[in-house]
Amino acid sequence: MELSIWLWCLGGGALAGLLAGLLGIGGGLVVVPLLIYLLPILGVAPDIVVPSAIATSLATICMTTASAALTHSRSGYLESFWLLRVLPGLSAGALIGAFLVTVVNPHWLKFIFATVLVLLSIRMLLPVPEGEPKTTVSKRLVALGAAVIGTISGLVGIGGGALTVPFLQRMRLPVRQAIAISSLGSFVIGCSSVLMFVVNGWLSDKADGALGLIYVPAWIAISIASVSLAPFGAKLAHRLPVKLLRRVFAAFLIIVAINLLMK
Repeated sequence: MELSIWLWCLGGGALAGLLAGLLGIGGGLVVVPLLIYLLPILGVAPDIVVPSAIATSLATICMTTASAALTHSRSGYLESFWLLRVLPGLSAGALIGAFLVTVVNPHWLKFIFATVLVLLSIRMLLPVPEGEPKTTVSKRLVALGAAVIGTISGLVGIGGGALTVPFLQRMRLPVRQAIAISSLGSFVIGCSSVLMFVVNGWLSDKADGALGLIYVPAWIAISIASVSLAPFGAKLAHRLPVKLLRRVFAAFLIIVAINLLMK
């Protein structure tokens, strides 16, 4: 890759890592639009630009969220009660979503991604329920919700934190605990999706190489920067005002969505 492309990837990775630790997201909301812009410049065939951007994004999420989740785990927020109810559904849904990426038309993928961004930005501005966590909630309901989140995440290339955090807050978990669980959940989504993308790459003729649709040079550059910044973002999550973070990020999502729809 050219030096300017490396710098774009490093910058995007740094922002993705910061947001991963700060808000419990995987960083795909930054990485996917960036790669949709960069991959055509790098000579990737037009018909696999969007699927490749999604696959590469989820591969970087594996690295980023592992770093963020490790930092959060030291705070004691990763309770097994919620992990056992959420993680299996996220994994199963991510496998389904990653499979659908290779089936759905790329133009529709871009539209779906932009729509998800707008809906998430609106959701972030809505009030959050308060009170004691709903420990009596149905296991099947939580598993179903997690599976839906995993499917959407695998389909549009995000770690799912922007969906998982609000979902857990509806269960009345404190926002910082929801962010910590979401970080580990995003890692599970990323790894499950990458497994599906690699298998699809081997079984189809859409991409070459051991990692299929994953664009390895961009994956490496983005991962280096994101892993470095994720712990810093996780530490900031315990210090900065949550309401301000949600408003700024909501505005960012709308800007990205508009930009994607105009292309």
